[in-house]
Amino acid sequence: MEKVDLCYLYDVVYSGNSSAILHEVSRDALSNSDIGYLCRYACEYYLHWGSEETIHKLSKPVLQMMKLGNLVEEMKLPLEISPPEKMVYLYSLMYPEYLGRFPKEFFVTAFYRSVFTGHRKEFPRCFFSGGYGAEQNARICLIYALQAFAGCRTSRDCIRFMSSRQAIPFLKEVKLYYVMKRRYKTPIAYVNDALAMVGILEPGSMCIDLCVRHAASSGVADRM
Repeated sequence: MEKVDLCYLYDVVYSGNSSAILHEVSRDALSNSDIGYLCRYACEYYLHWGSEETIHKLSKPVLQMMKLGNLVEEMKLPLEISPPEKMVYLYSLMYPEYLGRFPKEFFVTAFYRSVFTGHRKEFPRCFFSGGYGAEQNARICLIYALQAFAGCRTSRDCIRFMSSRQAIPFLKEVKLYYVMKRRYKTPIAYVNDALAMVGILEPGSMCIDLCVRHAASSGVADRM
Protein backbone atom coordinates (compact mmCIF):
# COMPACT_ATOMS: atom_id res chain seq x y z
CA MET A 1 0.00 0.00 0.00
CA GLU A 2 1.02 3.62 -0.47
CA LYS A 3 2.54 5.18 2.64
CA VAL A 4 -0.03 7.96 2.75
CA ASP A 5 -2.78 5.36 2.74
CA LEU A 6 -1.09 3.44 5.55
CA CYS A 7 -0.84 6.60 7.66
CA TYR A 8 -4.51 7.44 7.06
CA LEU A 9 -5.49 3.88 7.91
CA TYR A 10 -3.60 4.00 11.19
CA ASP A 11 -4.90 7.46 12.10
CA VAL A 12 -8.48 6.21 11.73
CA VAL A 13 -7.78 3.33 14.12
CA TYR A 14 -5.72 5.26 16.65
CA SER A 15 -8.31 8.06 16.83
CA GLY A 16 -10.91 5.50 17.89
CA ASN A 17 -12.97 5.62 14.70
CA SER A 18 -12.18 1.94 14.14
CA SER A 19 -11.25 -0.78 16.62
CA ALA A 20 -8.53 -2.48 14.55
CA ILE A 21 -6.60 -2.12 11.34
CA LEU A 22 -7.75 -5.52 10.16
CA HIS A 23 -11.34 -4.27 10.36
CA GLU A 24 -10.45 -1.71 7.68
CA VAL A 25 -8.33 -3.80 5.34
CA SER A 26 -7.67 -7.51 4.80
CA ARG A 27 -4.46 -9.07 6.09
CA ASP A 28 -3.50 -10.07 2.55
CA ALA A 29 -3.54 -6.42 1.52
CA LEU A 30 -0.69 -5.63 3.91
CA SER A 31 2.86 -6.78 3.26
CA ASN A 32 5.38 -7.27 6.07
CA SER A 33 7.01 -4.04 4.95
CA ASP A 34 3.65 -2.28 5.36
CA ILE A 35 3.40 -3.58 8.92
CA GLY A 36 6.92 -2.37 9.66
CA TYR A 37 6.07 1.05 8.28
CA LEU A 38 2.90 1.25 10.41
CA CYS A 39 4.90 0.41 13.54
CA ARG A 40 7.50 3.03 12.69
CA TYR A 41 4.83 5.64 11.99
CA ALA A 42 3.12 4.93 15.32
CA CYS A 43 6.38 5.17 17.25
CA GLU A 44 7.63 8.31 15.52
CA TYR A 45 4.41 10.28 15.11
CA TYR A 46 2.48 9.37 18.25
CA LEU A 47 5.17 8.30 20.75
CA HIS A 48 7.88 10.65 19.43
CA TRP A 49 10.50 7.89 19.59
CA GLY A 50 13.60 7.76 17.44
CA SER A 51 15.11 4.53 16.18
CA GLU A 52 17.28 3.75 19.22
CA GLU A 53 14.51 4.57 21.70
CA THR A 54 12.13 2.35 19.74
CA ILE A 55 14.54 -0.58 19.78
CA HIS A 56 14.96 -0.14 23.54
CA LYS A 57 11.30 0.30 24.42
CA LEU A 58 9.08 -1.39 21.85
CA SER A 59 7.42 -4.46 23.37
CA LYS A 60 4.26 -6.54 23.10
CA PRO A 61 2.38 -4.36 25.63
CA VAL A 62 3.36 -1.22 23.70
CA LEU A 63 2.23 -2.81 20.44
CA GLN A 64 -1.09 -3.72 22.03
CA MET A 65 -1.51 -0.20 23.42
CA MET A 66 -0.83 1.23 19.96
CA LYS A 67 -3.37 -1.19 18.40
CA LEU A 68 -0.71 -3.02 16.42
CA GLY A 69 -0.33 -6.17 18.50
CA ASN A 70 -2.56 -8.49 16.48
CA LEU A 71 -1.06 -7.29 13.23
CA VAL A 72 2.49 -8.07 14.36
CA GLU A 73 1.41 -11.33 15.99
CA GLU A 74 -0.06 -12.59 12.71
CA MET A 75 2.90 -11.47 10.60
CA LYS A 76 4.32 -14.37 8.60
CA LEU A 77 8.04 -14.81 9.07
CA PRO A 78 10.49 -15.68 6.28
CA LEU A 79 11.89 -19.20 6.55
CA GLU A 80 15.29 -17.95 7.72
CA ILE A 81 13.78 -16.05 10.69
CA SER A 82 12.97 -18.07 13.81
CA PRO A 83 10.09 -17.00 16.13
CA PRO A 84 12.43 -15.67 18.88
CA GLU A 85 13.88 -13.30 16.28
CA LYS A 86 10.52 -11.76 15.35
CA MET A 87 11.23 -8.44 17.06
CA VAL A 88 14.66 -8.23 15.44
CA TYR A 89 12.97 -8.88 12.09
CA LEU A 90 10.33 -6.24 12.86
CA TYR A 91 13.05 -3.65 13.52
CA SER A 92 14.60 -4.45 10.15
CA LEU A 93 11.23 -3.74 8.52
CA MET A 94 10.80 -0.52 10.47
CA TYR A 95 14.28 0.83 9.65
CA PRO A 96 15.32 -0.58 6.26
CA GLU A 97 17.81 2.26 5.78
CA TYR A 98 19.95 0.70 8.53
CA LEU A 99 20.41 -2.51 6.58
CA GLY A 100 23.93 -2.52 5.22
CA ARG A 101 26.67 -5.07 5.19
CA PHE A 102 25.74 -6.35 8.65
CA PRO A 103 21.93 -6.17 8.89
CA LYS A 104 21.47 -8.83 11.53
CA GLU A 105 24.40 -7.67 13.65
CA PHE A 106 22.92 -4.21 14.07
CA PHE A 107 19.60 -5.44 15.42
CA VAL A 108 20.99 -8.29 17.53
CA THR A 109 23.47 -5.97 19.23
CA ALA A 110 20.75 -3.38 19.76
CA PHE A 111 18.64 -6.02 21.52
CA TYR A 112 21.63 -7.15 23.56
CA ARG A 113 22.41 -3.57 24.53
CA SER A 114 18.83 -2.96 25.67
CA VAL A 115 19.15 -5.88 28.14
CA PHE A 116 22.65 -4.91 29.22
CA THR A 117 21.63 -1.33 29.98
CA GLY A 118 18.48 -2.40 31.82
CA HIS A 119 15.91 -1.15 29.33
CA ARG A 120 14.72 -4.75 29.03
CA LYS A 121 14.68 -7.19 31.94
CA GLU A 122 15.74 -10.26 29.96
CA PHE A 123 16.39 -11.73 26.54
CA PRO A 124 13.53 -13.25 24.55
CA ARG A 125 13.03 -16.95 25.10
CA CYS A 126 15.49 -18.99 23.00
CA PHE A 127 17.50 -15.88 22.03
CA PHE A 128 20.68 -17.80 22.91
CA SER A 129 19.39 -21.36 23.08
CA GLY A 130 17.45 -22.08 19.90
CA GLY A 131 18.82 -23.27 16.58
CA TYR A 132 21.31 -21.71 14.19
CA GLY A 133 19.87 -18.22 14.66
CA ALA A 134 20.51 -18.42 18.41
CA GLU A 135 24.09 -19.57 17.79
CA GLN A 136 24.60 -16.53 15.60
CA ASN A 137 23.19 -14.30 18.34
CA ALA A 138 25.68 -15.67 20.88
CA ARG A 139 28.61 -15.07 18.53
CA ILE A 140 27.54 -11.57 17.51
CA CYS A 141 26.97 -10.45 21.11
CA LEU A 142 30.43 -11.63 22.18
CA ILE A 143 32.18 -9.74 19.40
CA TYR A 144 30.08 -6.68 20.21
CA ALA A 145 31.01 -6.87 23.91
CA LEU A 146 34.71 -7.36 23.20
CA GLN A 147 34.83 -4.36 20.91
CA ALA A 148 32.58 -2.07 22.91
CA PHE A 149 33.69 -2.90 26.45
CA ALA A 150 37.13 -4.55 26.25
CA GLY A 151 38.58 -2.30 23.55
CA CYS A 152 39.41 -5.16 21.16
CA ARG A 153 39.86 -4.08 17.55
CA THR A 154 41.48 -7.12 15.93
CA SER A 155 41.04 -10.87 16.10
CA ARG A 156 44.37 -11.11 17.91
CA ASP A 157 43.13 -8.63 20.55
CA CYS A 158 40.03 -10.75 21.12
CA ILE A 159 41.97 -13.99 21.47
CA ARG A 160 44.54 -12.45 23.80
CA PHE A 161 41.85 -10.97 26.03
CA MET A 162 39.75 -14.15 26.18
CA SER A 163 42.88 -16.16 27.04
CA SER A 164 43.59 -13.94 30.04
CA ARG A 165 42.36 -14.03 33.62
CA GLN A 166 40.04 -11.16 32.78
CA ALA A 167 37.86 -13.33 30.54
CA ILE A 168 35.57 -14.94 33.15
CA PRO A 169 34.91 -11.74 35.16
CA PHE A 170 34.31 -9.92 31.86
CA LEU A 171 31.80 -12.49 30.61
CA LYS A 172 29.91 -12.27 33.91
CA GLU A 173 29.91 -8.48 33.70
CA VAL A 174 28.52 -8.41 30.17
CA LYS A 175 25.88 -11.10 30.79
CA LEU A 176 27.42 -13.74 28.53
CA TYR A 177 28.97 -16.08 31.11
CA TYR A 178 26.14 -18.62 31.08
CA VAL A 179 26.09 -18.60 27.29
CA MET A 180 29.77 -19.55 27.36
CA LYS A 181 29.26 -22.25 30.03
CA ARG A 182 26.30 -23.82 28.27
CA ARG A 183 27.64 -23.79 24.72
CA TYR A 184 31.43 -23.64 24.83
CA LYS A 185 32.76 -24.49 28.32
CA THR A 186 35.80 -22.19 27.93
CA PRO A 187 36.20 -18.51 26.93
CA ILE A 188 38.76 -19.31 24.24
CA ALA A 189 36.44 -21.83 22.56
CA TYR A 190 33.69 -19.21 22.58
CA VAL A 191 35.79 -16.49 20.99
CA ASN A 192 37.35 -18.82 18.40
CA ASP A 193 33.88 -19.87 17.25
CA ALA A 194 32.64 -16.27 17.21
CA LEU A 195 35.58 -15.04 15.18
CA ALA A 196 35.30 -17.92 12.71
CA MET A 197 31.61 -17.26 12.04
CA VAL A 198 31.28 -13.51 12.59
CA GLY A 199 34.74 -11.98 12.46
CA ILE A 200 35.38 -8.42 13.53
CA LEU A 201 32.54 -6.03 12.78
CA GLU A 202 33.71 -3.40 10.33
CA PRO A 203 35.04 -0.19 11.97
CA GLY A 204 33.00 2.85 11.03
CA SER A 205 29.78 0.91 10.59
CA MET A 206 26.69 2.13 12.45
CA CYS A 207 26.91 -0.91 14.68
CA ILE A 208 30.42 -0.07 15.86
CA ASP A 209 29.64 3.62 16.25
CA LEU A 210 26.79 2.72 18.59
CA CYS A 211 28.98 0.23 20.46
CA VAL A 212 31.59 2.86 21.23
CA ARG A 213 29.04 5.45 22.27
CA HIS A 214 27.20 3.17 24.66
CA ALA A 215 30.39 1.66 26.05
CA ALA A 216 31.59 5.13 26.96
CA SER A 217 28.33 5.99 28.70
CA SER A 218 28.02 2.68 30.58
CA GLY A 219 31.44 2.79 32.24
CA VAL A 220 31.93 -0.95 31.83
CA ALA A 221 35.23 -0.57 30.03
CA ASP A 222 36.58 1.49 32.93
CA ARG A 223 35.86 -1.34 35.37
CA MET A 224 37.74 -4.00 33.42
